[in-house]
Amino acid sequence: MTDEGRPTAGCRVVMLVDNGIDGDSRVQKAAASMAGHGWDVHLIGLAPGNKTSRFELGGATAYRRVVKNWPGLRPLRQRLAGLRFPFSYASLAKAELEWERRRVIRTELAQRRLHAELRAEGRGGLRGGLPFLAHRARAKARVRWLRFRLEQTRGMAEAQKARPDGRLERFEAAYWKLMLGDRSWRKLDPWSLRFDLAFAPLIDQLKPDLIHVHDYRMIGVGVRAAARARVKGRKVPVVYDAHEFLPGVKPRNRKWQVAQIGHEREYISYADAVVTVSPRIAELLVESHGLAELPAVVLNSPPRPDPTRGDWATPEGFRDVRAACGLDAETPLMVYCGGASPQRGLHLMVEALGLEPELHAAFVVNLTTGPYVESLLEQAERLGAADRVHLMPYVPYDVLTTFLATADVGVHPLETGLVNHEVGLNTKFFEFMHAGLPIVISDVKVMSEEVRRLGIGEVFRYGDAEGLARGVRAVLDDRPGYTKRYAEPGFLDEFTWEVQAARYDEIYRRLLAGGPESRVPATRADQSGANQANQLSILTRTEV
Repeated sequence: MTDEGRPTAGCRVVMLVDNGIDGDSRVQKAAASMAGHGWDVHLIGLAPGNKTSRFELGGATAYRRVVKNWPGLRPLRQRLAGLRFPFSYASLAKAELEWERRRVIRTELAQRRLHAELRAEGRGGLRGGLPFLAHRARAKARVRWLRFRLEQTRGMAEAQKARPDGRLERFEAAYWKLMLGDRSWRKLDPWSLRFDLAFAPLIDQLKPDLIHVHDYRMIGVGVRAAARARVKGRKVPVVYDAHEFLPGVKPRNRKWQVAQIGHEREYISYADAVVTVSPRIAELLVESHGLAELPAVVLNSPPRPDPTRGDWATPEGFRDVRAACGLDAETPLMVYCGGASPQRGLHLMVEALGLEPELHAAFVVNLTTGPYVESLLEQAERLGAADRVHLMPYVPYDVLTTFLATADVGVHPLETGLVNHEVGLNTKFFEFMHAGLPIVISDVKVMSEEVRRLGIGEVFRYGDAEGLARGVRAVLDDRPGYTKRYAEPGFLDEFTWEVQAARYDEIYRRLLAGGPESRVPATRADQSGANQANQLSILTRTEV
């Protein structure tokens, strides 16, 4: 610290994320940009295999740590199954192995029969022992017992099968929520503790001056690390970066939902500053958690093109999406970039290909294989459009907008009805803008309103592939009319990552300056978004 109480350059920031870092552009940008602001940044993520690693990431140091299996807790369904089938073996594999004993028993019985026949013939053999009939009765009883235990084990295996939203699971979620409140996640889904065991030694070794937590799964890990530091006499501020509104996430099941919301609510009050990705999500966090301050907004916008990356190319040697598809400049091309899942509506883009025979679709996605992607290829095959679907993996975030720029239109067919979809400002919304692409988007509330207001694209009703095709055709027929706003001086300047990242830097400095006034006040988020308010109406309250 300087004499004036301001933090010096080089203070150590530890960032935490629950994924493998690759593919998470916000986390990568945050780490690299804060290192560029002079902070000593260390980013800890999840190792995809069983080997730890360390590497440089734009001036930051990144680590991947192995998260081992957690013994976990036996769900109520499993415990009740044990009561119903008390004579089962420990596992079905063990039961089937024990069942093979019947072969030995039957062979032993055959030998006893042979022994009895030999004795009847006066040919000797073993003397004494029980009569053959007694041995046969005992053998039958042993086989019946083995069969009974095998059936018990099979019954228990069936009874233990998880039913994500079964009555027992919902009862269990309600019971632990009633008994423990927000602490119920420890009984329902203690996943965070696995990360704690894996990350805590490295966090403590690094002795951070500030901890920056990315997304809800890691907030407990960050707060507990700060608590350990406090015991040792070190005050470590925690910044919680909420990438989405957790209650608005489509739940895997009721137990998962109760656990994750409780986990976030338990720890969010310990955070010294809360940051999120859109103004409406900031408001929802205040409403949901009773925060005293409105979280600051750091939009997930792309960085300005890096001139030093001008020679970048894919492993196949392509520098832009059109070349990667093998298309000439006259062939119409729509593009999507992001995760490949049914909620993203990519099947609607494929269906639109059947309505526009000249149109091609490029998907720059996290997974180029898997059930959903394979279903897209099968769908395209049925429509006779297999040769017009182009799949390719992610490209680095700092070259993505340049890579996309040779397409004709960016399409975002996001499923409606999910809170985060309705109120979010997705990365690709800004990436398409910076790539100079008109946007065709489903009728999710916030982004569709902005597309209409700014006149930079078309909106279609989610599920309506014909509407998507009409939107794309409208854009192709008057592309200059949809892109003219991008040419206005300064139109996109505010929506660059460099401007957004400066808010991280300011928050860090305020927190490390010390004192209660170091907390980011509610008015600060409004002030930092003032320039954005001149361009995006979404900074005013939008009801969903």
